[in-house]
Amino acid sequence: MTSTSTTASRDTLRRHGRSFHWAGHFLSSGQLEDGARLYHICRQVDDIADDAQTGAERQSARNVLVSLQQRLAGSAQGPSCESSLAAKERDVVRQLDADIRHLFADDRLARQAMQDLISTMIVDLSPVRMADERALLTYAFGAAGTVGVMMCQLLDARQRERALPFAMDLGIAMQMTNIARDVLEDAQRDRVYVPASWMAGDIMASDIAQGVASARHQVWLGARHLVERAEVYYQSGQQGLAYLPWRPQLAIGIALRVYRDIGRRLLTLEENAYWQRRVRVPGWAKAGQSLLALPSMWRQGEWPRHDERLHRPIAGSLVAYQSTSGLAAT
Repeated sequence: MTSTSTTASRDTLRRHGRSFHWAGHFLSSGQLEDGARLYHICRQVDDIADDAQTGAERQSARNVLVSLQQRLAGSAQGPSCESSLAAKERDVVRQLDADIRHLFADDRLARQAMQDLISTMIVDLSPVRMADERALLTYAFGAAGTVGVMMCQLLDARQRERALPFAMDLGIAMQMTNIARDVLEDAQRDRVYVPASWMAGDIMASDIAQGVASARHQVWLGARHLVERAEVYYQSGQQGLAYLPWRPQLAIGIALRVYRDIGRRLLTLEENAYWQRRVRVPGWAKAGQSLLALPSMWRQGEWPRHDERLHRPIAGSLVAYQSTSGLAAT
């Protein structure tokens, strides 16, 4: 099976990843093509989980994602799920497998990251509650820190083993912004990612979705704290830009600043306004953030060293990366 066309991948990026599409203008054509292909893959995996509404649809989606994992692993991990899929679903699995293989070939680190991403999307097929910050960071790594790993591989980061922790942190920060922005949409899917330990009482997704004032107030406070907590991971991700060649450094620096601005705009909203509209960064502000990204391109001094404290809560999720890449244990 041939891989998905460049046109289809770029169209997915343009329609669904506005911030990344904007930043992608600063990449070379080859880098943009690879980034768009990765976004197209990740978007499909995410949609498989998000579009499943009924119990039967969720089971079908689970079988699709597990089948894809089994193909990526190259060996059967328990009974094969692919035989239970409808013909259309098997085609989806085979197309995604072909796209991933085209993009990463035998890159074991990237394939590990893709499998971890898929595992995290499988979590989303059940009601989601985060007990504490450790659970939140574990999820954020699986959902987006893994994408940082794959982008690090695609963009030819220098001293890759030292660059990887920073790439993970940028993905984590962006996912935390996503969660803070999309609380209502997630609650409508029976998902609450804001840690329970940050809120008073047992907050139900149904109460958030239905507009119960006390629940929404607690989650609003939690979302604000989430934006503030993401800042240390953005700072780490920004330090790590030094390991990228100049064009990816500029493009990822712009994406970082635009995404960070979503959270900062969220903090300026009154509580009622937060629930009335989804925060977006307008085009003129993206242009401004792009200009602000320029000064950070000139590295001074030593190569940055990663703050190992940021990864202590997710150390268990990083074991495979330490053995595959030589990434230092924290």
